[in-house]
Amino acid sequence: MWRIFSFPLSQIHPAVLALQLHLPNKHMVRFREDDIMSNIVDRERDKRTMLTAFFLKNKADETKPKYLYKDFPKHYTWNGATRTWTPRILKPQRGRIVSANPAEGERYYLRLLLSNVKGPTSFEDLCTVNGVTYATFRKAALEIGLIENDDSLSQCLTEASLFQFPNALRRLFATIMIFCEPGDIRKLWNEHFNAMSEDHQLYCQSVERVQNMVLTDIRAILQSMGKNLTDFDLPNLTEEDLQYGIHREVQEEYGIVVEAEDLCAKDELNSDQKLIFDEIMTHVDNDRPGVFFIDGPGGTGKTFLYKALLAQVRSRGLIALATASSGAAANNMPGGRTAHSRFKIPICVDNNSVCNIKKQSGTAELIRSSKLIIWDEASMAKRQAIEAVDRTLQDIIGVTLPFGGKIMVMGGDFRQVLPVIKRGTRAQIVDSSLRMSPLWSITKKMRLTINMRALNDPWYCGFLLRVGDGTEQSIEGSYIRIPDNMTIPCTDRQNSITELINAVFPSLQNNVHSSDYIISRAILTTKNDSVDEINDKMIDMFQGEEKVYYSFDEAEDDHHNYYPTEFLNSLTVSGLPPHKLRLKIGCPIILLRNIDPSHGLCNGTRLICRGFQRNVIDAEIVVGQHTGKRVFLPRIPLCLSEDDMFPFKLKRKQFPIRLSFAMTINKAQGQTIPNVGVFLPDSVFSHGQLYVALSRGISRKNTKVLVHPAKDFKQPGVYTSNVVYREVLLDG
Repeated sequence: MWRIFSFPLSQIHPAVLALQLHLPNKHMVRFREDDIMSNIVDRERDKRTMLTAFFLKNKADETKPKYLYKDFPKHYTWNGATRTWTPRILKPQRGRIVSANPAEGERYYLRLLLSNVKGPTSFEDLCTVNGVTYATFRKAALEIGLIENDDSLSQCLTEASLFQFPNALRRLFATIMIFCEPGDIRKLWNEHFNAMSEDHQLYCQSVERVQNMVLTDIRAILQSMGKNLTDFDLPNLTEEDLQYGIHREVQEEYGIVVEAEDLCAKDELNSDQKLIFDEIMTHVDNDRPGVFFIDGPGGTGKTFLYKALLAQVRSRGLIALATASSGAAANNMPGGRTAHSRFKIPICVDNNSVCNIKKQSGTAELIRSSKLIIWDEASMAKRQAIEAVDRTLQDIIGVTLPFGGKIMVMGGDFRQVLPVIKRGTRAQIVDSSLRMSPLWSITKKMRLTINMRALNDPWYCGFLLRVGDGTEQSIEGSYIRIPDNMTIPCTDRQNSITELINAVFPSLQNNVHSSDYIISRAILTTKNDSVDEINDKMIDMFQGEEKVYYSFDEAEDDHHNYYPTEFLNSLTVSGLPPHKLRLKIGCPIILLRNIDPSHGLCNGTRLICRGFQRNVIDAEIVVGQHTGKRVFLPRIPLCLSEDDMFPFKLKRKQFPIRLSFAMTINKAQGQTIPNVGVFLPDSVFSHGQLYVALSRGISRKNTKVLVHPAKDFKQPGVYTSNVVYREVLLDG
């Protein structure tokens, strides 16, 4: 006769618990009525299961590669008669562990460890982290970072305070309030006030005054992120703001310091730039409305011209707004902001959208006060977004002229990547372009034609323009030949990738501490899978101790655990950080979210990792106007804004960064990378991608291309596809 015993799983011996991982009936262990519990446990301990045999195999073959338990069947096969694992001879197979719900306690945590720890040799080894053996699977998983600590936000601030940057700590506190969904903000304030106020305490003895100074700093940070101090449970300011009647946004713009070199830039303009500069400044001097589009390939000096215009207008005590479609381009201009953050453009725009700006707000007053607006990389913005700004400005200013009668200067290069339309057809992508907007017909087009970047290599300049215009000689449709002195031979995939890495990152081991070396190099490719492949290879080569951060994933409203944790962990989604984030001191990283655009933390900002603790990363901005600024990055919950690729809403809590030894071609748009590699395991699939990839570098000598041949061509040379939609080109 059989009887079912029910008792806490935490009291079951690991061998019995392990046996249950292979049983579909997850909550019951059956024993004969006349058996004694101790005998049952002893018998199960001596009985070799797949899991215990996995431990023994790892222990016996310590010199061989280590695998996760779920990946073990790819390389070994289970012999049921001898109850041992033997090397697999036939094709690989994937293993499976019976699912477990987080409510099942230790059984779930055992499964979590087996899904993330390679090559354990025993249950004790599985529970050992950094030389310390923990009593439960949960404690081991917590120490590794596979589950979130209940007090992680407070620990994040405590760890950040060790770096002794109070100003950066205050910015981190504001970031946590906005992005990290804290449960008790007042408690965090009380616990970390002293650390956040250390610098102010050196110069002021009054506790009340110090508190006001800290709150004022935090208020400014919150306002730059679009929030107010009154939105949160914090002490009230006991002093009035000294600036009466002036909106913060207007104060910030008036406070931008005009650099002497930017003010002198007008004297160094070439003939094309000088012609455009004089035309726009004539409109500024005579207060005449105008809409301009400055077209020019990468390196023709568009940013240099923008800086000269901004400096000239601001030096007169007037307001000039600098915006861009990408964070990287915005960071290249003094006071630059992304267009979405400046104009509050909706994430999902249609033909009738307007921006979320109230007429009485500081942003509205800033727009009314501005004399000139510059929008860089406008060619990669959806026309619906630009039209929404047009409608909004007309409404705010009360003038029915384009953009409310403001002087609008847009710039870009239609040879580059066009607005991204998810799974969009060619017709949909072209329709979303500024070229298809009614605004285009009333825009004065101006061109920059001298490629400053390639003056020492006129042939390369001409080659790039032919690629961008789609006029480069092609064979079999759209395949063009890459110059022989730019190519890396494609033999074995891994060896070829290694050769490309060595060409772009020569003497890497001798330059791991050089920010200039690291940030001046990158490998560009088409898809995130290839980006991850190269980044994983690079971080293995990079010197230093590795730190691994795991994300905490969940499917929102999944009360029945239809989507196990390791399935969610396995998802690699564009726009989200990886589940397993591997970092080393000095490695380059790229930000994936707009956190504080006014202070350089934009989607696409490149940084260097300077230090890390369990719950916080210390990083340094290394590009743009905020170069050298140290920032703290916490884990934040991230969801896809338009996630229709899954039947559930994925929520991933992770540091909002990726390694950036390699990045996608689209992410690199707007950046100049002196030494660039291009990895094309597949042909480009969108307009302008090949042109963008090849034009990020500064010469053909410093640009290397690795192409996996799509087909066998009878002609010598390396060929790859070039996609160009000629209907969107300026003269098309």
